[in-house]
Amino acid sequence: MYKRTYHWILAGTVALAAGCDEGAPAGDDDIALRPYACPTWKCGFNSAEVNGRAIRELNLDGAPNGDGMRIVGFVAPLGLLGNYHLTVENDALVARNPSGQTLKGLQLVGATILVQAPGLLALPVPISVLGYQEIDSWAEGAPKVPTYALLYPDLAALLGLRNVCSGNLLDTLASAATVIGGETYDLEDKTVNAGKSRWLTIACAGSAAAKMRLLGYGPQSSATTPAQRQATLKMVTADYCGGGESYTQNGTEVHWANAGGTVAPESGQLGDVEAVWTEDGALCLGAPRIAGTVTDCSLPSCAGLSVGDGEWVTYTP
Repeated sequence: MYKRTYHWILAGTVALAAGCDEGAPAGDDDIALRPYACPTWKCGFNSAEVNGRAIRELNLDGAPNGDGMRIVGFVAPLGLLGNYHLTVENDALVARNPSGQTLKGLQLVGATILVQAPGLLALPVPISVLGYQEIDSWAEGAPKVPTYALLYPDLAALLGLRNVCSGNLLDTLASAATVIGGETYDLEDKTVNAGKSRWLTIACAGSAAAKMRLLGYGPQSSATTPAQRQATLKMVTADYCGGGESYTQNGTEVHWANAGGTVAPESGQLGDVEAVWTEDGALCLGAPRIAGTVTDCSLPSCAGLSVGDGEWVTYTP
């Protein structure tokens, strides 16, 4: 079994919804958060957006997303010719042309994705791939995770460019987004919309979808099921009752382990059992990650239950 201790900063909103947790129980404003540093991929950033419009999910065939944004073109880097078209394979950006030539990874740096807002007078906005980095997965045996620096022009920004992942991101040029292919996520219910083959999700660092990907639960890059991925979203966001309400805040420490044994804290550092997680939320509730939490649902004790009864088990120190 994989042995590594994690001190996570959990985001309480799913996928690319927000820059910080919004799931704290009412009346708990005075609860002191544990003072842990917040590395880029464990913090919550704002939803991926361009000029205030969400691009957290985009259709590769140009259909508009819920905010009316759509892809209207793709330009290969360095003016490469060949009529390249953008796609997502193995939860990574890939460009292919009719001749079978492929661009991926560092080969995409300098490429441009053109997106357009609704309206007859709206001009396409170029999103440039200005950085690429592969970071370690949080799961044993999983390959490195491709991440991208996606920037668009903004004259009001310090560098004249703005990262599509904003919020607390201090480095404009940071590779702060990963992509998830064929799946989107309901931000209110914290559920998986599977089987959307021509859609991609841009998952900014610190979002629940990005954490899910780093935990080895990408829809294209793993053999996990939609139910397993939904259980992961429920766990990451502390959606105890399963209805979409989060009970966590940025800066809250928690340890987690999955039924497959690819993610586990070190022995002796588990802490108290918080919950066992399935696609419907928590099967039980022991020690909530935020002390004093009162949920809107009644959950049994976790005595007698283990990770084998669900997909994940979480522990609070």
